[in-house]
Amino acid sequence: MKKILIVEDHFMVRISLKIMLNEVYGQAVPFEAENFDEVLQLIASHQFELILLDIDIPGGKGTAMIAQIRQQQPEVVILVCSAADEEKYALDYIAQGANGYLSKSAPKNEAMAAIATVMKRNKYVSQIVQQQLLDGVSNGRKTNSRTLLLRQLSSREDEIMKLMLEGKWIKEIAATLDLRANTVSTYKARIFEKMGVTNVFELFKKVNAAEKP
Repeated sequence: MKKILIVEDHFMVRISLKIMLNEVYGQAVPFEAENFDEVLQLIASHQFELILLDIDIPGGKGTAMIAQIRQQQPEVVILVCSAADEEKYALDYIAQGANGYLSKSAPKNEAMAAIATVMKRNKYVSQIVQQQLLDGVSNGRKTNSRTLLLRQLSSREDEIMKLMLEGKWIKEIAATLDLRANTVSTYKARIFEKMGVTNVFELFKKVNAAEKP
């Protein structure tokens, strides 16, 4: 029986994934993790064939999660399942070692096809991302400078940065995203470090400059 790990902090999404997995693999044994600490505990004690990984989970570390999982289980199949913009993040996660990237908005038949594809040890990205790759080749890989600049941010960091640029304070952002204020402060420090700035004004100027043609 296949051991499959569902990494997802939303209960209803986990239920949906288990129902779908039951249709694909009736004999599968699904395990669940709501945060990255639980992922590390489970992969230390169980050998999985497939990990369905949401990237916006408590304790998540962006693309670095892929390497940490592979340190413990080099051969496990990892399919990222995320609501984050696939055109922005899919290629980064594939480059770091994920077997595929599936949008949570994908219809059921696409989700089932994605699982079947990665379980055959093939890479999976949507047609949208495939077209993005083709466009990159045909255009000499000319990429929008803002995309290049922001690609280094995780989806959560990008979300927090946008709120910062709207002029929201730490406590306002924490309330909006249902996070602790000290967690937002940690994200803010990471954003400043990655973007090479020391304050919100410098951040605004850098992002604004990147958006200009």
